[in-house]
Amino acid sequence: MKRFVTAMCVILLALILTGNAIDLSAAASPTGYHALASRDVGLDALRQPFAPPLGNSSPPLKPLGFSEVNSLTLNPGENNLNTAVIDAANGFAYFGTGTMPGSVVQVRLSNFTRAGVLNVGVPGLNAATIDTTNGFAYFGSTAFPANVVKVRLSNFTLDNTLTLNTGEDALRSAVIDTVNGFAYFGTFTSPGKVVKVRLSDFTRVDALTLNTGEDRLVSAVIDSANGFAYFGAFSAPPGKIVRVRLSNFTRVDALDVSDNTNVACAVIDPAAGFAYFCGGSTPDRVLKVRLSDFSLVSTLTLNAGENTLKSAVIDTANGFAYFGTDTQPGKVVVVRLSDFTRWGAITLNPGENSLLSAVIDTSNASAPIAYFGTDTSPGIVVKIDAKISQLYLPLVIR
Repeated sequence: MKRFVTAMCVILLALILTGNAIDLSAAASPTGYHALASRDVGLDALRQPFAPPLGNSSPPLKPLGFSEVNSLTLNPGENNLNTAVIDAANGFAYFGTGTMPGSVVQVRLSNFTRAGVLNVGVPGLNAATIDTTNGFAYFGSTAFPANVVKVRLSNFTLDNTLTLNTGEDALRSAVIDTVNGFAYFGTFTSPGKVVKVRLSDFTRVDALTLNTGEDRLVSAVIDSANGFAYFGAFSAPPGKIVRVRLSNFTRVDALDVSDNTNVACAVIDPAAGFAYFCGGSTPDRVLKVRLSDFSLVSTLTLNAGENTLKSAVIDTANGFAYFGTDTQPGKVVVVRLSDFTRWGAITLNPGENSLLSAVIDTSNASAPIAYFGTDTSPGIVVKIDAKISQLYLPLVIR
């Protein structure tokens, strides 16, 4: 009885100090420590049965602090937030809409408010990348042929519009190499094409047509230091990830990813040498790709209901990636990179559906914040506390 009372006191103290619900299914291990964590079910965790684990190892930790903070509903007509970029240093995020014509919505991060909107005069923005050093963002349209619009961030104005060549249609992915001064855009065509744009004079330089079956380039990441970009294809099984060498702008090879068809989102950790791609299945999977030899080293299957990942961000400093689902409502699933495990998930509020875009502010490493954009009318930006903490409190057992 004394042990039980002591444990309950520790749990109540943690509730007071953290304001988080406690997972009672993770109880004290024989080592005398208890892992306290919030669950995606919130206070329902208090109704879970008390089931102390057996053995000498500590119970697995779950996220503490990982939660939805707030949501921002945009104005009527600012719909379908398909793509996004962030300028954390200056305190703004920019969300591109899938409307006709498309627009870019500016969100001030300091007080999480809508700061303005820019009508860019081209249809459906589905791809974006940003050069924060020089102060420009680039958004790709779904037109035939596609457009790239250049937005000046200092005064939030349309600087220029570039129309691509015939057959370079419907841009769906983008990456940027600011050191060498180029951006690369992936088309939603069969086969897919990668279009190279020089930033200094904002001109189309070249285009690379991929192989048959390497279709509809819906995701992309870049490893500028080693000179490669990787494009995820939405094609018939097997799905493919295509590697492109930037120095001579050539297709190097492609990686088949089993029965996955829609490699719809991706993040990269160049320093660690891995990229993570969404798998496009139900429930969805996350694919871990080693960059050094361009091989699929592991596949992580998520939980039931965590379907159709469409957006992703990464916090390399803390070692976590966050994936948004195309479900109603949307879910954010967090994956720990060190051992490539599913760490937890939160289900968003009703109406916060289909998370098609995401950015993350890691400028404060101890308090990362992620922002997810919905495929709704009007669009909603959901603010997520992405901090993953581990809190241990000693249990005094006598």
